[in-house]
Amino acid sequence: MFLYSRRLLHTLSRDAPTETLKRRVAELGKNKRKKRNLKKDDVFVEVPESKSFLDTATLPMYLVVVGTALFTKLLMMYDDSKSQETIERKIQNAPPGQGTVRMLTREEWEEFREVRPRTPFESKLARPHARIRNGEPMHMQDVKDWTIDVLTGALTRVEESVKSKS
Repeated sequence: MFLYSRRLLHTLSRDAPTETLKRRVAELGKNKRKKRNLKKDDVFVEVPESKSFLDTATLPMYLVVVGTALFTKLLMMYDDSKSQETIERKIQNAPPGQGTVRMLTREEWEEFREVRPRTPFESKLARPHARIRNGEPMHMQDVKDWTIDVLTGALTRVEESVKSKS
């Protein structure tokens, strides 16, 4: 009897089903009777929503625009009223002599006119021999001085940026 497979056990008695078969059928019936989860059976198809409501301006949209404009105008008016007070406070706290305008003397004007403006080829350190100007004869020593000056200026800027970041 142990040699028969489980399948054969069900077919031994030809008259009536065995107890194991009855239990198995009852289990399957219970599983069928259980409520299925309808959410798992639903098929969702997303339908894009119409954006036509954005085409027409509504009352709330108008109210938001008007409110924003009024709020901005109030902030500007408040800033204008405070700006005059701020200027007056800065003038009072300024050191004496600052902010006054005077005419240059003839000698000061001549000094300014003697100083030539820097060209893009001139470094910020502006050593006297580190100049390359348009229209002037160029010598090898001028190019060497200018190159050294430009490299020194670049290294100085790098050092300043590293110091400011740390």
